Amino acid sequence: MVSRSGMRPAWGDLLQQYVEAGGTLIVEDVPGWSTDLSGGSSLSEWEAPTGDRAPGTLRFAQLSGIVFTYHHRGAVRRVRVVAEHPLTAGIGAPGEWVEIAYAADENNYSHLAYPVKASGCTVLVEGEHETCRYDGISYKRAGTVSGTHPLITVNPVGKGTVIRQYAPNSLPATMGRDRYEIFAANLAQYVRKLYNERAGQ
Repeated sequence: MVSRSGMRPAWGDLLQQYVEAGGTLIVEDVPGWSTDLSGGSSLSEWEAPTGDRAPGTLRFAQLSGIVFTYHHRGAVRRVRVVAEHPLTAGIGAPGEWVEIAYAADENNYSHLAYPVKASGCTVLVEGEHETCRYDGISYKRAGTVSGTHPLITVNPVGKGTVIRQYAPNSLPATMGRDRYEIFAANLAQYVRKLYNERAGQ
């Protein structure tokens, strides 16, 4: 699921019910969900229609088992597999850092990832972030490590599963294309396996 537009508050309930009933929700990019208030809905005085504390942002963070933060995104300089899982098979040995190749004077926009924190999920792959500044034209790495954050997570919810990644512009660039292609193949196989298991119940 990818969305950069507003959503009705009821969507959160519907998608949670879908997952709890045994569905698989794959969250690709939901940056600071904006809440569509055109249907006559209202927010509490402490709620915002968009951003880290928006109701939709918090709902999908809860489903994902993370604490979502938009700022400050960093350029992923290296990645490692954290947990053995069908989704990480063949990507690399757990705990082994792999450097991400960068071209000289490259615009690092495609390497940005959100600095989220795990809060109950299983972290499958994590990335080491480097401070990345926008100079008005492009994003440039600043040479300072800003932290290590989840890049791909999985979270069981009820009978279902929420899989989420945190590189909004290009997961292939962020984790390396070869590793991404293995992950994508694993994902297709894993979702098919879950579907077949649940269809047979």
